[in-house]
Amino acid sequence: MTAATARVHHRVAPVDVFAAASVVASLLVLAIYVGYFVIYLAYARSLLAFPFDYDQGEGFELYDAIRLASGQNIYLDNAAFPFYSSNYPPVYRLMLVPLIWLFGPHIWVGRAVTFACSLVIGLFIFLAARRVLRRETLPRRSGAAQGRRGWETAAMILAPLLAASAFFAANYVYYIGPLARAHIPMVMFAFAGIYFLERGLDDRRQTTDDRRQTTDDRQRTTVVRRPWSVVLGVALLVVAGFTKLQAVDALAAGFAYLLIRNPKLCLKALLASALFTAAAVLVLNALSQGQFWLNVVLANVNEYSLDVTWRYYRQWFQLEGALIVCSVLYVAWDGAAAVRARSFQPLTIWSLYFVAGSAMGMLTGKWGAGPTYLVAAVAVSCVCTVGLLWRVAQRMAPFVWRRADHEGGGARHAAQYGLLCLLCAGVFLWQATLNVHLPTSGRLFGTVARLLGIPPEQSVYPPYPYYDVIGPFLLGHLLDPADTRNGWELARIARQAPGPVWSEEAMITLNAGKEVVTNPTQLLNLAKSNMLDTAEMRRMIRNKEFGAVILRAQFYPLDVLEEIGRNYRWATTLQMNGFDYQVLYPKDE
Repeated sequence: MTAATARVHHRVAPVDVFAAASVVASLLVLAIYVGYFVIYLAYARSLLAFPFDYDQGEGFELYDAIRLASGQNIYLDNAAFPFYSSNYPPVYRLMLVPLIWLFGPHIWVGRAVTFACSLVIGLFIFLAARRVLRRETLPRRSGAAQGRRGWETAAMILAPLLAASAFFAANYVYYIGPLARAHIPMVMFAFAGIYFLERGLDDRRQTTDDRRQTTDDRQRTTVVRRPWSVVLGVALLVVAGFTKLQAVDALAAGFAYLLIRNPKLCLKALLASALFTAAAVLVLNALSQGQFWLNVVLANVNEYSLDVTWRYYRQWFQLEGALIVCSVLYVAWDGAAAVRARSFQPLTIWSLYFVAGSAMGMLTGKWGAGPTYLVAAVAVSCVCTVGLLWRVAQRMAPFVWRRADHEGGGARHAAQYGLLCLLCAGVFLWQATLNVHLPTSGRLFGTVARLLGIPPEQSVYPPYPYYDVIGPFLLGHLLDPADTRNGWELARIARQAPGPVWSEEAMITLNAGKEVVTNPTQLLNLAKSNMLDTAEMRRMIRNKEFGAVILRAQFYPLDVLEEIGRNYRWATTLQMNGFDYQVLYPKDE
């Protein structure tokens, strides 16, 4: 056979046809996820143009940043006017301060930062998935395999791209990704910390199969290849904790991994982190006269419903079932390898993080919590899925493509990468069918909705033309001009009212140029725990010192609502974002 004939034979080898078809299948599935990302961009654009609260609490997070930008404390005594305090750690608010100095106190500033953080999470999912593929690779291939490096390159790009894209398609991520809330920045810091922590330790190519290990090898301390990466990883985990307390899942996974890999280093990192955290808490508590501990820690110990927890777990499986199944198998694979090795060494950091992130779902039953507590588990499940599919592809390739050893030129490796692309196409297509959510009107989205068999008039949140596979949900729909008009009308009412305005949402009073009064859910949290004295606020209400009261969900202590009912009368109702905003004026006026 001549060299030219050999080259032609190599190009048309059946294993190459199989790999090419698998890559095409992955590209088609990726196109579906591009569609989901376009929906995500449209949603973000709609929110960036809306100057009022879309989700209750956004305006209060912005107001915290406004206070910090002017050098004011954000942890105040809720029993004294203006009856306000932040209930989160300060990192996200500090991230907004420079932008407020540059662009002013606009809600889009907070949303833009959070949206950018979601994009960074997607980037780290891509990098983590690529690293898992490299780390899980079996011993280096022979020189004969170099002829098919194109399939490796394609697989090493497509599989991580599908993993990152699946994150943005997830309903929970879509709901809160562009909102001015601290959860997405917390996940960004936590996920990045886990990534750098894993990267800083021994980066030898290894698998978690049942290779025989000596007792000395099982008990060996992992070499720290990149000390700076470990330091950065631990620092990011601590920053995540000061962004939102729910970063405890990443902290648990990160320090558990450190303990497994290098116990001495773990103790040093744990001691340094504990000292820094204690010092920071003491300083914040001293500067706020004890209000930091009360509002950030004690006030977040809320009433709990186990029924709500299980409902959110069921919903999570309904929405993320394909990735959850793959992640559970990935964790089980690691667990089996650890049992065989009689060591915790085979446990990967992604298995630990998925377990910890899934356990965080137990807090979804807490009053004031929600399914977004599972966003970290969604992110890490994208990485675990790719890791599992690569392990399966490597072990299935010899059985799926028996002729590979006879075709030369690294045909077995082409079969492995082709099988990886095919498995990714199948699993991520399954996942895509679980996440269906989109607006149902307009030239683009209306056409897509009709192709999916969704009638234009069908909506899970009337009157907004929006469909979501999980049914009615308060987030996700696009806004219309009437929402903005009514928001400005509420701001006008607040601006013209004499004196302070008791408003349940901060952006109404901020856009009216008035001071924010009350943080309703925080007051309710404290009242439920008997940690709030409402005497002063009830006195001011009784004396009709507020020029107007604007209520939405009435998330206030019951005695405060009763006092409002006795001293204020209904004047008008305006609808914004699907909610009825009740405007009340003092009686006898």
